[in-house]
Amino acid sequence: MSPAQIVRIADGRFAIPLILMFGFALRIIAALVVPDQSDALGDAIAYRASGKSLWATGQIGASYHMPLYPALVAVAGPGWAQLLIDISLSTVMIWLVYQLANLVFSDRRIALLAAAFTAIYPFFIFYSIVGLSETLFMTLLLAAYVCWYRNMHVAGATFSILAILTRPILDPLAPILVFCFALVIQRLSIGAAIKKVIVYAAMYCILMTPWWLHNYEAYGEFVRLNLGGGMALYSANNPSNHTGGLDVTLKESAPFDHITNPVARDKAFQRAAIANIENDPKGFLIQVLKRFERFWYPWPYAEQYSSLKYKIISLCSFVPILLLALVFLFLYGYSNFRRIAPLLLFGAYLTAIHMLFPGSLRYRLPLEPFLIIFAAAGMIHLTERWHPKDAMMLKG
Repeated sequence: MSPAQIVRIADGRFAIPLILMFGFALRIIAALVVPDQSDALGDAIAYRASGKSLWATGQIGASYHMPLYPALVAVAGPGWAQLLIDISLSTVMIWLVYQLANLVFSDRRIALLAAAFTAIYPFFIFYSIVGLSETLFMTLLLAAYVCWYRNMHVAGATFSILAILTRPILDPLAPILVFCFALVIQRLSIGAAIKKVIVYAAMYCILMTPWWLHNYEAYGEFVRLNLGGGMALYSANNPSNHTGGLDVTLKESAPFDHITNPVARDKAFQRAAIANIENDPKGFLIQVLKRFERFWYPWPYAEQYSSLKYKIISLCSFVPILLLALVFLFLYGYSNFRRIAPLLLFGAYLTAIHMLFPGSLRYRLPLEPFLIIFAAAGMIHLTERWHPKDAMMLKG
């Protein structure tokens, strides 16, 4: 049975509800079967501690966390309530991928296939049950994109700022995306696009103010995001790191141990990282290439997930998606460039930022819904080329 025939079978009015129910069921089964991963993923324990601290004291307690996911954990509490929220968010992701693919390509076949891929994608299932912030961040990011493609700029800005309050990685890019959508997708004038950015900036200040007040109370001065950027930059760019990944030991951090002020300490990490880059530009470029390799590596580098089982799962899931996405971009990307430009912009940005900061499969995850959309488009286009009869059936 060809891919087109599979899509044809599901191409009814109940297709999306069935895909959503199947995706939700897979995640529930995974939650029941997969052992607790907290020992391997220390951030899961840290988020629970931050949530507990937030509930008890009104302060997160971890200077490197953004507030939204710890707040969710604080409200739900650890355990099945948190699991069900994450699983529900991951299921919403499936629907958002369907909506986004349909908005980008105006082709329900591509949208259905992308939703089906998202429902069964092992990495999305895994991250929906381990208690990390990736699922919440991806859901908010996709919601922002759907709203922006629909010319709903206020809603898009709201979701993007909530995504920043989950993970700060989107912060520098969000206003650029607002400008890009206004100029490229809605085809507004430059002046009108600038007005959209001004509206975004006003909303940013409003929605971020509670977090800024929290930080002022915690540190006695204005802190816009969190205090993890300097440490992350230094972790990737210090003499003891030769892997391109996160240096969890931070062997060279002893000179900063005497700095008790967390803001000053983070700035000291940042200055030291920049000095290391300036003092060894050749070594920095070597590490940039290693980080690029780690970011796009087909299976996890982490020792806990380096067994043959995980490599096979990764090869059988990510590699086909990547290859189909590349086929689409190579053969059909130019003719669809305007419509896919905001997706490409995010992919280029995320890759570039993790050539400067630590790179890993986990940090690539927010890009993979977009790769899945490209892969679905590639499969449908190839079906039209090699199985024209199936393509005609699908259109019918």
